[in-house]
Amino acid sequence: MNQSNVFRLGKNEISKDCEPVFLPDIGTFFNQDMALAMSMVDQLADSGVTTIKGEILHSPDICLKDSGDEVYWGHDSEKLKQENYRALIERKVVSLDAYEKLFQYCKSKGMDVVVSVYDFEGAAFAKRLEMSAIKIASSNITHQPLIEYVAKLDTPVILDTGHSTIEEIARAIDWLHDAGAQNVIIEHSPLGPPNGVELHNLRFMTTLGDTFGIPYGLSDHHAGEEMLYAAVSLGAAVIEKGVCPDNLGDEQDAAHALPISRVEDVVKKIRNIYLAMGDGVRDLPRNREKYRSRMGLIAKKDLIAGDIITVDTVTFAFPAKGIEVENWRKVQGRALTCSVKAGDVISWQNLHDFTG
Repeated sequence: MNQSNVFRLGKNEISKDCEPVFLPDIGTFFNQDMALAMSMVDQLADSGVTTIKGEILHSPDICLKDSGDEVYWGHDSEKLKQENYRALIERKVVSLDAYEKLFQYCKSKGMDVVVSVYDFEGAAFAKRLEMSAIKIASSNITHQPLIEYVAKLDTPVILDTGHSTIEEIARAIDWLHDAGAQNVIIEHSPLGPPNGVELHNLRFMTTLGDTFGIPYGLSDHHAGEEMLYAAVSLGAAVIEKGVCPDNLGDEQDAAHALPISRVEDVVKKIRNIYLAMGDGVRDLPRNREKYRSRMGLIAKKDLIAGDIITVDTVTFAFPAKGIEVENWRKVQGRALTCSVKAGDVISWQNLHDFTG
């Protein structure tokens, strides 16, 4: 797909020229508490969010029982936390029935839904519920069977590149296109805390878009908000950010999540920055109001007929009621035809044999 083309992600157009779609990802943060999940949806809807990002994690069997530990940054304790990976997955698994109620509730609030999937059953479920896009998580960029299965569902695909090499990314893009995917968005996904901002390399996002000729976006893992705004200025089509309940504590991924009470302000700033970027063209109507502060020529001292216009005889002030400063080369060295008092405007009528 050529990046100048436009396709739709739910109600939103996706291209480098369209307003970026903010994807608040609540998927990992409600921990099977469906009442909390519904409440988060309400808060996001009230904040002006048009699209919800979630996941379909319905089986713990995507993780082996002897998988070892997951290590993540605890932003409250400011130290690394360690948790058995299978146990972590088990406390986040939600039934397909519960997911269906949650996503239908999102739709009832007028919001589109984008979901990450981890197996064929989850992908088929996403297709049945008419999700606006299906995301391939960065961990699954080498999962050829899943990528090809999703590509054949005729649903927009978001491909997260995470820690992948260019070769792995190119191969996954080929798998998607060869299997028939038409609408693909590629995401840059920098490392999260405690890694430093110098590792974000946001320009790689545009490299991905230019290299593969498709819309690009950011899956933000910075502890703050500023990477979201930088992504807008770099032309991101989608901007994904984890959103968690306020004061969540040392939960996995909470170190780079946005407290839900901040979402409304962030959404407004994203829109303001997009609108402020403009189209790069200056189009000034002829009947526009001109600057009052552009200057004209003023007598620096009392002048008489025959005095010459130089920087020693004139000064400048606004508004330009007489000769505008842009005409300096035309009048410099000309002689006055009459007297002009100090501080008075010098007009074309004051010049010898010169009508302007």
